[in-house]
Amino acid sequence: MAEPAPETAPRTWAESPPVTLRRSARARRARLLVTPQGEAVVVLPQRAPAWVAEQLVARHRTWLSRQLERAAEQRCQRAARPALGEGRAILFQGEPHRVEVVPADGGHGNVEWRPAACLILVHGVAAGAGTTLERWLRHEAEDRLRDRVEVLSPIVGVEVVRVTVRGQRTRWGSASPKSGALSLNWRLVMAPPQVLDYVVIHELAHLRVSGHSARFWKIVERHAPWSRDARSWLRVHHEQLMTALD
Repeated sequence: MAEPAPETAPRTWAESPPVTLRRSARARRARLLVTPQGEAVVVLPQRAPAWVAEQLVARHRTWLSRQLERAAEQRCQRAARPALGEGRAILFQGEPHRVEVVPADGGHGNVEWRPAACLILVHGVAAGAGTTLERWLRHEAEDRLRDRVEVLSPIVGVEVVRVTVRGQRTRWGSASPKSGALSLNWRLVMAPPQVLDYVVIHELAHLRVSGHSARFWKIVERHAPWSRDARSWLRVHHEQLMTALD
């Protein structure tokens, strides 16, 4: 899903922090969010008047202030992290893995996974460790996500025509019932296997039911009874996964 384009200029309201308005053709209702960069954004449907955003911000001013403070704290925490290869650990399949950078013999570098030691060795220069590691994680995600879709789609009772693995910053996945296509986030490979399975099942269920109705959640719960724990895990670790290589 492409990020909605901002309006010509940010809007601000009395006693509120600066807020950017974005229009989205896919939005059905107004949404207020705070980006990891600490920007307050209201996403509006294309035809919604701007005063809808003003009312939304006014109703949630206290929540917005807390979220902006939290985003500032998270930015400070990210800035204080060791660099990749200098002590920073990342999650892989839900387990913390120490990342070490070792000299490469040539080429573009590669990654060696040592599961028993919870260690990931990046062969390359330190400056390119993030790029090399992301390329490896994306490849691992392609294999694991496509495999789980192949296994789980007949269980859920749907046929998947195409699976795309992308790097969405705001979503774990999406589904298109008309085309039978799924789009899944490569960062899910860092989550525990049951959490990855939950997201796959969630999107497969959307091939049967487009909205989040009681019927939809019944399908999800039938095939992923651990779904509440998975959603909780994703909420807690969202920022960690999204910024793991930053």
